[in-house]
Amino acid sequence: MKRAESSYLMAADHRDDLAKILFEPANVARAIHEAASLGFRNYRITQDEPFDLSDTEAAKALEEWLDREQFHYLWRPTFLDQDPFRPSIVTEYPELVITW
Repeated sequence: MKRAESSYLMAADHRDDLAKILFEPANVARAIHEAASLGFRNYRITQDEPFDLSDTEAAKALEEWLDREQFHYLWRPTFLDQDPFRPSIVTEYPELVITW
């Protein structure tokens, strides 16, 4: 295995692990219940790392669960906060917004 291939696989594994944590239906259900009990009508799944996780198996499984439970959801672009002391970088990644 070449170094680039192993680096790609490590990055993919890390993203899959992060997606499993973020998009676990039981955790999302608990967060939705908590948000609804506080009067909110939406829940945003935010992440610390700017990765596009919308195509992962965990995200697709969550979308199926949301459809079964009749929630509405939308993947919308989220932009990285700019650091005023560094050159401008334009990076966006999708963020999941769930509404009821």
